[in-house]
Amino acid sequence: MKTIFRSTSFVLLFAAVLALGAVAGFAQDPCGDAEGQTAAGDKFRELYPKKDISGRKAAIEAGKQFLEKYGSCESAKELSEYLKTTLPKMETNLAKVEKDEKIKEIVVRFNAGLKSKNWDDLYAAGKQLLTEDGEKYRPAVLVMGSIGLDETAKSPRVTKWNDDTIKFAKLAIADLEGGKTFSSLGFQPFEYKNKEDALAWMNYTIGYIYAFDKNNKKESVTYLYKASQAVSDTKSNPVVFESIGAYYFEDARKLITEISAMPKAAPSDTPEVAQQKLDAFKAKVGILNGTVERALDAYSRAYKLSPDTPAGKAYRDGLYKTLGELYDVRFEKKEGLDTWINTAVTKPLPNPSSAITPINDPEPITTTSTTTPVTPTPVTTPIKPAAPAPKPPVNGKPQSVVTNAAVKTSAAAVTAKPSAKAVAKKKGTR
Repeated sequence: MKTIFRSTSFVLLFAAVLALGAVAGFAQDPCGDAEGQTAAGDKFRELYPKKDISGRKAAIEAGKQFLEKYGSCESAKELSEYLKTTLPKMETNLAKVEKDEKIKEIVVRFNAGLKSKNWDDLYAAGKQLLTEDGEKYRPAVLVMGSIGLDETAKSPRVTKWNDDTIKFAKLAIADLEGGKTFSSLGFQPFEYKNKEDALAWMNYTIGYIYAFDKNNKKESVTYLYKASQAVSDTKSNPVVFESIGAYYFEDARKLITEISAMPKAAPSDTPEVAQQKLDAFKAKVGILNGTVERALDAYSRAYKLSPDTPAGKAYRDGLYKTLGELYDVRFEKKEGLDTWINTAVTKPLPNPSSAITPINDPEPITTTSTTTPVTPTPVTTPIKPAAPAPKPPVNGKPQSVVTNAAVKTSAAAVTAKPSAKAVAKKKGTR
């Protein structure tokens, strides 16, 4: 009996355990949790109208939790189907809103940097804007392509941002010439009047920085020449032409050094060797003369464009003195300078990328032995350094402090000091 009782008790106990397990299993079935489904659905419905980022995130999370727990339940089918199509759209919209908010913060930093002249912040924000939406924020390229010119114009000059300035000025040129769309041509105070004006100033900026910061005059004149040909204030900026003149002075210095080192005719030379030396000498002198005349041409334009006012007198006089010394070295006289200047500026400015046309003056008639070659001697008239010119007042146009070329010409060297500063842009539309 005891054995039967015990067996019966065990069976009843086991059945009870199974019953409890079944009840517990039924209680954990989400599809049978009507209250839980209702609460989860209501939570999503409550959060759905929220428009702020945190509210939208919470609504999306609530929707995902509902699907995870009740998505397979027949009783939750209607809301589940809705969430399956709606949540991806909500996530896409949230990403757009988050990006817009991020860009707004970047724009605020960019504008604050522009207003306070905190160029580090401006460049950091500007680069982010171009990464986020380069099409929409293309005008920032023009601003970032402008900073270095004004900073290099300061005394003492600031060159910290010149590499970035050159990079973005070149990018602006490529975009403008490529027909890219600009919602505006920069932002105040670096906003340009039209496409041609923007191109002119970008070219001038690059050319100036190359000339007076990077000391790369050869690279600079390509851009300066373009600025001189544009329908913009840059074509009437004397610094553009003075800078081109400085480039030719540098070449003239090198040429005179080369000429002074050329082998001279010796008594032991055969007539053929002596003639070869003479021809080589004359050819080099011809290039030198052509180079000096291009320098005169460029400085003539700078002089004619300089302001003829009491305030600009010292600047103008400095240019004229430099021209006089160059003219005296080239032609060995002082008469005729004004005529030469007036004639030069009526002709097209030679493109610096074009080859120099050699200029050889007629040789004086002399009596010499046919066996004794005569070697011409290069001009040795010294050009005294011109005094630094003060800032030329140009109302309503870019201004500059210009240091005229300090030049010493001899058989050994020509030394030219370029302008120390750029034409500083004024605030307002260029």
